Amino acid sequence: MSDSRANTRTAAQLLVAELAAHSVDRVFCVPGESYLAVLDALYDEKRIETVTCRHESGAGFMAVADAKLTGRPGVAMVSRGPGATNASIAVHTAQQDATPLVLFVGQIERKDRGRRAFQEVEYRRMFGDMAKLVVEVSDAARISEATAQAFHAATTGTPGPAVVVLPEDMLLEEVASGPQGPQRTLLAAPSPGSVREAAALLARAERPVIVAGGRLSLPDARRVLRQAAEAWGIPVLVSFRQQDIFDNEHPLYAGHLGYLLPRQQVATYQESDLVLAVGTRLGDVTTQGYVFPTAPKPKQQLIHVYDDPAVLGSVFQTDLAVLAEPVAFLKALAAEPGGEPGRHAVWAAHLHRGYTEMARWEPQEAADGVVFGAVIQGLHRRLGADAVFANDAGNFSGWLGRYFPFKASQRLLGPVSGAMGFGMPGAVAAAFRLKRRVISLIGDGGFLMTGNELATAVQYRLPVTAIVANNCSYGTIRNHQEKFYPGRTIATELRNPDFARLAEAFGARGFRIDRPQDIDAALDGALAADGPSLVEVKTSLEHISAFTTLGALARKD
Repeated sequence: MSDSRANTRTAAQLLVAELAAHSVDRVFCVPGESYLAVLDALYDEKRIETVTCRHESGAGFMAVADAKLTGRPGVAMVSRGPGATNASIAVHTAQQDATPLVLFVGQIERKDRGRRAFQEVEYRRMFGDMAKLVVEVSDAARISEATAQAFHAATTGTPGPAVVVLPEDMLLEEVASGPQGPQRTLLAAPSPGSVREAAALLARAERPVIVAGGRLSLPDARRVLRQAAEAWGIPVLVSFRQQDIFDNEHPLYAGHLGYLLPRQQVATYQESDLVLAVGTRLGDVTTQGYVFPTAPKPKQQLIHVYDDPAVLGSVFQTDLAVLAEPVAFLKALAAEPGGEPGRHAVWAAHLHRGYTEMARWEPQEAADGVVFGAVIQGLHRRLGADAVFANDAGNFSGWLGRYFPFKASQRLLGPVSGAMGFGMPGAVAAAFRLKRRVISLIGDGGFLMTGNELATAVQYRLPVTAIVANNCSYGTIRNHQEKFYPGRTIATELRNPDFARLAEAFGARGFRIDRPQDIDAALDGALAADGPSLVEVKTSLEHISAFTTLGALARKD
């Protein structure tokens, strides 16, 4: 609703008022001359904290991480041209991760558009395949409208990124209107008939499983997922990088559908006769390369619940497609009569036993460094029920996924997109939002992409602990090379700095783990630090992942 008392203001000032009306309390930015007027307007808006970042990719990743924690659009602001291209990795991640993001991009003056002016980019073409909406505001009177449209697009159906482009001269024009405010949130409630039909299919199934996706990551959604699973006694598998949404020690927890699962584990899941997929788009990683369920015709019966018609039926033939908000569906299913909690107890125990056997840690030593699973065990012994992880992309992350038993009260932030560089910015955003220590797991390659955001953590004295797995290799690619091109490794060897000393140069506390005997002292020191800390772990390259070794790959085990 418009504010009739609003005085004349600049478009930049109205934009900031619109952000406040949308309950935005934090924006992440790298300052730029193309949106100086917005920065000046933020100076006067005390309800919004402006976080200065060291690279636009870091600002974008921070906004994505913040959105994962709140369920509301994260907001990043960048300048034209290079700023926008640097931030594009966050737009791609938001699209892949189904995470709401609104990116504001400065633009050249309107009079110079179409002349290939300095840093000019046509953003509709640049972001058109990634963003749900790209709008350039040429008329200052429509800046509230465009902003409200962007927030609405980012949160409707499959959440994702929206981009608002701000010509520099437009921001200085005066407007007389007030902020429009958010549009009403659309909620696709499940039809009673679809819930009854799903219940009937579940009642006939002998070996059903729930595949729970990232749309169930917020605390209330986790609670409802557990209620529905317990009401029907159905084992729960979680989608890629969502290990934290269901208590891993619960007897109905069946495992995590991530990378590099053993064939035997996937074969166990394929024994199911019904898959209830809720809040997941069933991408290639979660489906283990489209074999669980099998595309396009699953071997099991498939019930797919999502609130975007573009998702349902686009890859998989379904026995029942339910166009509904995932949490609303699970609430209705939990209340639907017909569930028999103990009926699938043997099946659930079979799946849970397979998970626990795979997740059992047996101490290992290596001649070329520390086996990273030992560090994960050290974290497990120390972290409580409110632990928060920001996980970068890389083979090292598999050790956390395999050996850390998550509780639903803990949080795991990680890029489903597989984008390296998320870990440090994600931890910074989480520390801002949650006001408690955040553990960032990062590979040596990923740290040297966005590790500069450690400076942001130091500047704001944030309780962030980065644990850098240093095996002097782009490990994931080396893993693939050894598998598909044995004996022909190229471009994956790294020569790295002393990360612990580098952290100290930033103003953080630095620690090293060179041997297993160093783990306890280094973790204790880093977790007790007043402000940011970093632990460099000299990790074994031989133990290249949580599921294989270089020797096993050479032997084709």
